[in-house]
Amino acid sequence: MIVEGVAIFLGMKFFGSHPDPTKGLEGLQPTTQAWTETQEFDVANLRVLNRNGPRAMLYSVRIVVTAHYSKKDKVEEFLKGRKSTIEDVISQILRSAEEKYLAEPGLETLRRQLRFELNALLKDEGVIEQVLIPEFTPLPTGF
Repeated sequence: MIVEGVAIFLGMKFFGSHPDPTKGLEGLQPTTQAWTETQEFDVANLRVLNRNGPRAMLYSVRIVVTAHYSKKDKVEEFLKGRKSTIEDVISQILRSAEEKYLAEPGLETLRRQLRFELNALLKDEGVIEQVLIPEFTPLPTGF
């Protein structure tokens, strides 16, 4: 049985084909717009405690979002009028995040969750184009 497994592995290794890495790139479009068409908005600057790992960590986080320039007034009004709600939603996401998501190099999962929740609060799916996290500093606690 072991010989059969090794034979199948070697057969696939030497005679199998590798997937083409360029397949599907024909219709690929950039996901961000030119910098002149978007504007950045400071959303929150928080410190949030996360206890989901082996030890409690305090995260110092700064969140910035980008939106199309034509929706500038809507985003500014939303950020001023719902500041506490926005900070609470961001804190909930960070407090409940698993350690593996907080350790991702680009924080992709965290960005996706934040974008979804902020667009849900705005009640418009496409207003917030991108979530930027320029500061994300883990500070260990409980020595």
